[in-house]
Amino acid sequence: MTIQHREAALPDGAAVAPDQTIDHAASDTSGRAPLSCTRIIEAAVRYVDDNCLDELSMRRLGSELGVEAMSLYRYFPSKAALLEAVAGRLLRDLQLPDDANADAWEEQIRAFAVSFRAITREHPRLVPLLSAMSPEDAVPAGIHERMVGVWRRAGLSETDSRSAQRALQSYLSGSSQWHQESCMGRAAEHDFRYGLDVFLDGVRTRVAEAGGAT
Repeated sequence: MTIQHREAALPDGAAVAPDQTIDHAASDTSGRAPLSCTRIIEAAVRYVDDNCLDELSMRRLGSELGVEAMSLYRYFPSKAALLEAVAGRLLRDLQLPDDANADAWEEQIRAFAVSFRAITREHPRLVPLLSAMSPEDAVPAGIHERMVGVWRRAGLSETDSRSAQRALQSYLSGSSQWHQESCMGRAAEHDFRYGLDVFLDGVRTRVAEAGGAT
């Protein structure tokens, strides 16, 4: 089985392409690299990692980058657009499934879940951003549909597949939030794996009842 890393696309109109620079006028003359979407997004991730999500503002981010806040609006029309791009940057590290391999549905679900957990462990102060997103939001929509496809290939109905993916995402987001606030370290990782096993045990029974892949 091949589990592929897929880059989450930024929502239309949120920003120019991540590796595109607009011009050198938006940068300073101190020898720093010119602004780009990638540089701004990475700076935003670092800022939240070092501080917290609530403290992030275009003014503070501009100060971190050595530019005026208005320079950032040439790349992102609002803070909300920037946060969508930050979420897309984080979610590109998810392990998404190989569409052709129906028999490996459980391995694919587990790899997705573990990769989401790895993202939230690396960036715990960005968990609230990821937890607040819904499957209908621009960034996670494509990811949600790909994972629904895994459940469908496992043998669940369309309705049950969507319910299964929402339940999985609720577990991932909720456990990451709880572990960030109340339980960390080795115990948290044991609890996460245990909860994932229990979830998959239950879904495996549903898949068998539906006559799907085992």
